[in-house]
Parts: sequence; C-alpha cells; structure tokens
Amino acid sequence: MLYRLSGVTLSFAGRPVLRGVDLQHNPGEKLLLVGRNGSGKTSLLRIVAGELEADGGTVERAGGLEISRLEQILTAPASVTVLDFCLSAVPRVQAIERELEELERGAAARDEGAMAHLHELHEEYDRLDGYRLRPRAEAALDGVGIPRSLHRRPLGELSGGERTRVALARALLAPADLLLLDEPTNHLDLLGAAFLASELAQRERALLVVTHDRELIDRVGGEILELHGGRLERFGSSYARYRREREARRAQARRAYELQQREIQRQEEFIRRNIAGQNTRQAQARQALLERMTRLEAPEPDLPAVKLRWDRPGRSGERVLEVENLAVGWGGASLLRGVNFLLRRGDRLALVGRNGSGKTTLLRTIAGALPALGGVVKFGTGVVPGFYDQEQADLPEGETVLATLLAARPDWTPAEARAWAGRFGFSGESAEVPCRALSGGERSRLALARLVAAAPNLLLLDEPTNHLDLVTCEALEEALSEYPGALVLVSHDRRLVERVATGVLVLEGETVRAVGRVEEAFERIGMASRPKPEGRAAATGARRSPEEEERRKLRRDARRAQERAKTLAGELERLEARLQEIETALCDRAVYSDARRAAELVREAKALRAQRDEAMEAWVEADDDFAALQARLAELE
Repeated sequence: MLYRLSGVTLSFAGRPVLRGVDLQHNPGEKLLLVGRNGSGKTSLLRIVAGELEADGGTVERAGGLEISRLEQILTAPASVTVLDFCLSAVPRVQAIERELEELERGAAARDEGAMAHLHELHEEYDRLDGYRLRPRAEAALDGVGIPRSLHRRPLGELSGGERTRVALARALLAPADLLLLDEPTNHLDLLGAAFLASELAQRERALLVVTHDRELIDRVGGEILELHGGRLERFGSSYARYRREREARRAQARRAYELQQREIQRQEEFIRRNIAGQNTRQAQARQALLERMTRLEAPEPDLPAVKLRWDRPGRSGERVLEVENLAVGWGGASLLRGVNFLLRRGDRLALVGRNGSGKTTLLRTIAGALPALGGVVKFGTGVVPGFYDQEQADLPEGETVLATLLAARPDWTPAEARAWAGRFGFSGESAEVPCRALSGGERSRLALARLVAAAPNLLLLDEPTNHLDLVTCEALEEALSEYPGALVLVSHDRRLVERVATGVLVLEGETVRAVGRVEEAFERIGMASRPKPEGRAAATGARRSPEEEERRKLRRDARRAQERAKTLAGELERLEARLQEIETALCDRAVYSDARRAAELVREAKALRAQRDEAMEAWVEADDDFAALQARLAELE
C-alpha cells in the first residue's frame, strides 16, 4: 500500500466534514475523487499529503512514500526560469548533470576510480531517463498552454494563471509514487485539458485527483471515489456507470432502511401490546431481538441541486450583438484584430483557442469590462447583457450573499432574495455569510445566482464550470441548452461546449475564424476526436439504428423488471398478512393452549419468514434493475 486511512474524522467549527473515512490506496491505482462543494474533498487531499491533521482515526503511509503535489504558491525564487523550475522536479538528474560537468572539466586527472564513478553516473542517468527530461519538460509546458516564448522567462514575470499551469507541468514530471491534484483543469483550455487527461491515462504511478470534469474522468479510466455525508464510497470507472451504480445503491439503501424501520415498528407494537399480558415471554424475546439488531443508519440525503431555471427574459431584437472590425488587447498591445461576427437571437457561440489567444479578453471587451483598442461592439434593440467573470472579481467582498442579490434585484423583498439564495444552495445562515468568506465553489454559485436573477437575454460566460461540483455542472449544462436568449461562451469543458454551442469562433494568431461545427473547431485547434463506443456504427441495411435497438431493448427489459417487482411486492404483502394472522392467532389462549396447533403455526411462520426474506431480496434486485434501466434510458434519450 501507499497509504491507508482508517476511521478518519475531521470537523470545522463544530461541523463534521469527515465521519469515519476508510481508504487504502495501492501502488499504481488511479483514483478520481468527486463530491458536492463543501463535502471535504480538498481537506481529504490535504490529510493524505500530510498538510492537515485529522481529528480522529489513523493515517498510515508507506516508508519513503514520495508525493507530488500541485503547488498553489510557488516556492522557487522569482528569478528562476520556467524551464529550470520544471526540470527541478527531478533533482537527482540535475545533481548528476552537475557532477558529470565537474568530472568532464577534470578529464585529465581521471584515475581508475573516477572512471568507474563516471560510468555509474551515466548508468544512473540512463535509468532516470535524464536525456529525455528536457524535451519532456518542454512538451509538458506546451501541453498545458505555456508557449515556447515563455520557457526562458523568469517565474516572476508570469501571470497567476500561467504560474499555476507551470506548477502543473512540474507536478506531472515528478517521478513520485503518488500524484495529488485538486481541480487541475480549472486553469486549462480545451487542448490543455485533453493533454492532461492523456498524461494521467498513460501514467503508471498512482494518482488521486479531485475533479468535476466528466471528460477527464472517462479518459483517465480510474475508479471513482465519492465523498458524501462525510463518508467515502468507491465505484468502478466510467462516469455513466458511476451515475447508474450510485442511483441504484442510494435506492437500495433507502428501501433497506425503510423496510427495517417498518419491521422495528411492527415488533415494537407487538411488544407494547403484550409485554404486560399473557404473552410476556414472547414480548420479552422480541425485545431482546430488537436490542441485538444491527440498526441501519438513515441514508444521508443528497444536497438539493442548484435550481437553474430561467425566468423568461425580455425579448430582444433579432440581431442581438454585432462586432465590427474589433481589436482587443492589454495596455495598447493587441491580441486580436479585425474581429467581425453577428449574433442572432437563439445563437449560442463558443470561443475556442489556446490559453493566451485572447478568448477572455475578447469576452471582457464585449461585456464592457475592458476598452476596445479599435472597432465597434453594438447591442441590438432590447438586449440585456449579463457577464459571468471566472475570477468573480466584481463580487462585493464586504457584502453578504443576501445583500449581493438585493443589489442585483432592488425590486425584491428580503424574503424573495432569501428564497432565491436557497435555490443556489445558500439557505438559512449561509445567506448571511460575507462574500470574502466564501469558498471558490460558493463564489461561483453566487455569481451564477446573481446573473440568473438579472434575467439577461444575452449571456457572456467565461469558464462558468470552474469550481463547481459535478451536479451543478450538469444543472448548468441542462439550463444553458434550454436558454431562450443568445450566449457567448468560453469553457474548457468539452462536453459543455458540445452540448450547448450552435456555432464556434476559433482564435488563431491574431485572427478569428467562424466555424459551423464544434467537431471541426476541435480539429482546427488539434484536438483528437473522441473514440466512438463499440457498437455505435449502424450496420448497412439495418432496419433500426444501434441506438434505437438499444433503447427498444432497454424499454422491454425495464417493463419486465417493473412487472416482476410489482408481482414480488404483492407476494410480500400476502406473506406479511399471513404472518400477522399467525401472530394474532398465537396471542389467542385457545390456540396457544393447544400445543399441537401452536407448534404447526410456529413452523408455518418460520417457513413464511424464510419465503419473505427470499422474496424481499428478489424484490430489491428487480427494483434495482428497473431503476438502473430507467437511468440508462434517460441517458440515451
């Protein structure tokens, strides 16, 4: 093993975050950690890394365990170059290079021992793949979106996002036993996210990654860990499979708990009626049985999903946004020139390009947050734009969640604002928290809440899924696909772009090119097509497509599973009714005084309970099958 967590607990300000987490991570295992915002994913990662001490339980680590962790604040001097910082991920290679250089300088004074040492150094250098370290570092920097022009620049000259991507490249290069990453796609573009997924999929050593990126989850192919209600649950690979298994397990846990509660209530009622009567011994026996029973915990309810429903925005004119010969950039230096496009009502446009190509700058210029260097941005009649800033820099840090919403909607009463906050996960006292105290995910939800409250008919969205959990990402994707207005979107989330965009602008060099199809845009920037699942290609001359054939089979199987569950439920009711009749009869003096008759009823009751247990197991299985089939159908339809 690399490390083992046993019964780990953690609380913040009296609120339990981890409640008995158990996990063993073995060499080479790839684990992907998911969960709602605030569930404790980052805290768990910090406990594994040794940066945070658990309140209870034990944390065991293998001797000599080496961990590579994405640095949030770079510890290297600001004068160190980008490339040298990445090369320092393998310090032994650098040490060997220095030693070889010294030995080469003293070549004339070599003796037999020096030659042997030189040979050993070269062998070790080969084992560490030292000759490929520099090209690998350059490729990693290129992959995460750091152009060659920055490789020789000092770290101190980079922006915050660039430094984060450099730190990610360095973490990928480190030959550690375990790689820990927390939402690594947040500062990447589409190509960077694809590169990261490929690197992690090919990595032979173990990793633990906190992520909300469904594409990354499927590409890496590791097992999925869900942190829910302070406990960790393990699922197989594939996001779709995880969703099906999760729903089936939740439903089974709820049913098992409800059935046990019903049985406890039935037994307690029998005890209450008979403890002081003629059936005292039976009542006492049942009381002892209840005391020995292992009680199931009530399943932890899922947090309510964010309710992203659009109030009908005011209708704009047909021509929503016109951009003519626009030039954008910083401090007089242009990133893009000659940008021209027309956005009509109902259009959903994605901006696609590498980090640094000007996507965010273009979006901020359209929103009016940056001045244009030239050209014109014209909004159509009745257009109400709404801008989502990925940095949430415009959130009022000293104001509460409630005050922020009331400022966006001064026509609301505090009760209306509080109800709106609750739709986005800010219920009760959490609506009174100031913005400066919010986590990254909470800030993103508040920014979305404020944006949706303003009812814009033109959305300008810059990386809206950053810091959101999977459930909220899916709710946002669904809402944007049904948005009645127009929108311009920048996102590294491939599935979001594929689902939402009706058109694409590809940013290359200083130019912008319109592309009709999302797949074509991906090809233009060098993204590989997603491999098609087996069985997707339709056979020539087939009467139904494979998709339709699968849906037809799923409907048939779901119908059969539902019918079987219904039949078994009826059988359970019959068995329960007969058992109740026997228990009532055994309370009758005339029956229990007849030893032979009482013995027959006891034997029948025993057989009925065995039948009931078998029927219960079969019913749970049939109901699980029905739920899983329905979930699969929903995915396909």
